Amino acid sequence: MTQQTVGYIYAEALFLLSQEEQQENSVHNELNQFTDLIMQFPQWLTLLDAPNLELSERLALLQSVIGEQQGITENFLCLLVEKRRINRITEIRNAFNQLYDEAFSIAEVYVTSAVALQEHQKTALRQQLQKKLKKTILLHETVDTSLLGGMIIQYGDTRMDNSLRSRVQAFSSNQKEV
Repeated sequence: MTQQTVGYIYAEALFLLSQEEQQENSVHNELNQFTDLIMQFPQWLTLLDAPNLELSERLALLQSVIGEQQGITENFLCLLVEKRRINRITEIRNAFNQLYDEAFSIAEVYVTSAVALQEHQKTALRQQLQKKLKKTILLHETVDTSLLGGMIIQYGDTRMDNSLRSRVQAFSSNQKEV
């Protein structure tokens, strides 16, 4: 049996509740927005978990960030503050996103290329990967001029390095052996 992290356990509970209430998309969006916001201002995270503040003060601080709404996400965030698990928000978000992607057959693909891909190249790559993985592809692009040419494609545990830099390195190491 695999050991699940605290973040995964909380994420799974939130995902199951969001499925039950048929609010997966809204919870997914709200959780990601909150986590992005809190990561931009880490001092908020410190305050929300401050041991010298009363629970009511920490919840009031949270309400000032998220508003007075009482949906699944807001209640969940209050629970995290109450149980002193708000410091795990990034871990929870990542696990939730994995569960969401699995449920909706989404694959996040990271492409690093020497130059920015043109739109038709992204479309062609997305289509090829959709056909291969049988999933909707979310493409994240990064430019790294040190690759010299080609690209590196990574999804899940798979990494395909078709960069000119890796070919030159492989050629150089083969030359040394000769």
